[in-house]
Amino acid sequence: LLFLARIIKEKGIFETLETFEILKKNYPNIELIISGDGQDISKIKDLVLSKRIKDVKFLGYVSKIGKVKSFTDSTIYILPTFYGEGMPTSVLEAMAFGLPVVTRPVGGLIDFFEDGKMGYITESKDPVVFAELIEKLISDNELYSRISKYNYEYAKEHFYASKVATRLEKIYEYIITNK
Repeated sequence: LLFLARIIKEKGIFETLETFEILKKNYPNIELIISGDGQDISKIKDLVLSKRIKDVKFLGYVSKIGKVKSFTDSTIYILPTFYGEGMPTSVLEAMAFGLPVVTRPVGGLIDFFEDGKMGYITESKDPVVFAELIEKLISDNELYSRISKYNYEYAKEHFYASKVATRLEKIYEYIITNK
């Protein structure tokens, strides 16, 4: 399970940790990778220590190779954010690596995210709800594989720089020639 974002309350780090605790009861081999840095990093580390939560890895701030490793070492991306997001890039990156995503309907995600096809999107901030959604992915290999493949293909078609540049060129061409 991967959480890659600024480590602040509004990005849902505490909900992520609670979700992980719930999942750990039924899936003792599950791990949580926390990639990022922010004002609540020491609070979350203290919470992990005080509650003696096992299998939580803190990678700190990651860029380029570290970010790639975070995504390739993970199988599901979680971002229970309630921050005023524009477009959470980490969700797009997770999709490009073929990770199913479990998140909330913030910012630009509501414009394209297909619940059940790309992972799950929920209005809830409740860790029990997040755990139930993640459990669907863990317990159904066929569902997981279908979503993983769909996300990879969708990201390749819609988010790769070359595809975006081509779409922008067509938009500009249309504007210029139709004035």
